[in-house]
Order: sequence, then structure tokens, then C-alpha cells
Amino acid sequence: MKLKILLGEGFKSVFLILAVITGFIFIVAFSSLYVSDAIKNNNACGCVIPIPFMILILSSLGIFVGSLLSYFTASKYLKERASMDKNTEVALNFLNPDERVIVKQLIANKPGLKQSEFEKLTGMHKVKIHRILQKLKSKNIIEKEDSGKTNKIRLKEELVRLFC
Repeated sequence: MKLKILLGEGFKSVFLILAVITGFIFIVAFSSLYVSDAIKNNNACGCVIPIPFMILILSSLGIFVGSLLSYFTASKYLKERASMDKNTEVALNFLNPDERVIVKQLIANKPGLKQSEFEKLTGMHKVKIHRILQKLKSKNIIEKEDSGKTNKIRLKEELVRLFC
């Protein structure tokens, strides 16, 4: 129990990855020493494990270790991403459904969108979009920037850091 408190979840995964890498390096170094000793003693063919098999074993082991490390890092990333998506949904529940649709589009298109693009993306009429954007601006959720004949709409910087 105390070990769980002392070693955080992130530390344990980093420790495990380092242990796997260290073990792989040890096996490769030991095998290289074994092969070089066999070659130096002119006993390359009479080894317990022939050199071509040794190369095959080491390359297979390398693929296994690489796959294992990829699995650990990817699963951790996917868990964090799922948790972040869940938190985003909870935060967006405070908005009405139409506002939520607009904000989700802004989250998906991180740099922002032109106001005219919302009609295509959401299927809402431009007047309705204009009113929703006015509400979101009054709630201090979005920023409007003049961009020629249309406006560039972005999430506030604090919300970008929170959601993206």
C-alpha cells in the first residue's frame, strides 16, 4: 500500500519501460559478446546457438520489445485522451445543445473557423448561428476577429488549453 503512494502511476510506467529497455540492452550485449567470442576462437559454426539463429533471435526480440513499449505508451495516451474527452463532455453540458454544437466544432478545428463555415458544418441557418455566437461571446467563451467580409471565430485561449 505504501509503495503505491510512494510510486505514482506515471513513475511506475516509466520505470517499467526503462527496465524493459535495460533488459533488452543486456541481452544484446551478452549475445554480442557470445558471438564475438565464438568468432575469435574460430568456433563460429560450433556454437551452442549458431550465429544466423542468434541474429534471428535478437531481431525478433527487438521487434517484441519495440511492440511492448509501443503498447505501454499508446495505452497510457489513449487512457489520458479518453479521460480528457469525458471531462470535455462534462464541461460542455453547461451549454445548451446548439451552443454545444458550435463549441465542439471549434474544438475540432483548433485554430478557429470563419463564421460562414458554421452553416456548412452544423446545418444551422446563418441567423441562428449569429445569435448563438452572440450568446457565446457574451458568456466569454469565444472571440470574434474581423476577417474581411466575415468573422474569424476562436475559443478563448483559456478554453483552448482546457479542451485541446
